[in-house]
Amino acid sequence: MKKVLAVMLAAALAMSSLAGCTVGSQNMAAAPETQAAAAQEDQAAAQPVSMDGVKTYNFVFIVKSMQFSFMLSMIDGAEAAAKLVPNINIKCIGPETPYSVEEQIQLVEQAITDEADAILICPADSTGIVPAIEKANAAGIPIATPNTKAYGGNVLTWVGVDNYTVGYQLGQAMAEALNGQGKVVLIEGTPGNSTSTERVDGYKDAFAEHPGIELLDSQPADFNREKGMTVMENFLQRYPEIDGVVSCNKDMTMGALEACKAAGRLEEMIHITFDVDNDCLDAIDAGEILITGAQEEKSQIANAIYNCLLACNGYKVAPEQYIPMTLVTKDNTSDYR
Repeated sequence: MKKVLAVMLAAALAMSSLAGCTVGSQNMAAAPETQAAAAQEDQAAAQPVSMDGVKTYNFVFIVKSMQFSFMLSMIDGAEAAAKLVPNINIKCIGPETPYSVEEQIQLVEQAITDEADAILICPADSTGIVPAIEKANAAGIPIATPNTKAYGGNVLTWVGVDNYTVGYQLGQAMAEALNGQGKVVLIEGTPGNSTSTERVDGYKDAFAEHPGIELLDSQPADFNREKGMTVMENFLQRYPEIDGVVSCNKDMTMGALEACKAAGRLEEMIHITFDVDNDCLDAIDAGEILITGAQEEKSQIANAIYNCLLACNGYKVAPEQYIPMTLVTKDNTSDYR
């Protein structure tokens, strides 16, 4: 399958007569001598090409955090996907301060200075990243936002799960597990981040359909394990009865589990979360987490990379591309190890 994909992409490149990634350019008729001069200029400015004459493309992938296991998994996926096509070089970077949109903006600006052929970014703040996207637009560099949407600028494509549906389905799963009756707390992600906002909206709408489900509280923990533990500690002190705990990602849930164990209250509540790693799978097998959702983050970044490559060669790509979510329970944890 990998060989087939590489051959298909290589064929697409070979068929294309475009040399670069500049977006919004126009094809204008010109005299033969003008065309020849332009061709010489383009050849001088072109990036190095491989021996078969296919241009080598330099992409930059900017994550939210270099300490977040989910983002590191996306980096692994990006590097593996780039290796399938011999003419993609990808540089994977992130802010020194986790979820710093200011540092992400600086990294975008550096990528523009370095004349990257395409920039892929998971925005730490869906609104805050817009000025950087607009700078990339002005430089004619296509920009994709795998996993997390941006709320402005001209984005080539977004690839990810339907995060509202994620929250809604997980909320319905919690309501079903509680037989429609119970007190629930919600641990949110980072305020202003589309993935958190949409999942939270889905959770709340699901709970609203069940009059017997009471949402006691909803607080952000920035997708962070330690902050998830702190938020859960506060919930445990404030509420003597909690039947269910839902969160926007498994890192926060792993912190919440630690808080529940320390308080001796783990057995009284059901935990449902999102995303997958071995720690989360172990917790499911141990009965500590009932359900998590898998969003196939490596597929998200791979699709975004290949769409940038296609766009660089004149192909149209969809502005939004959805990856299906699957629910992970005790019955199928082995599929994700």
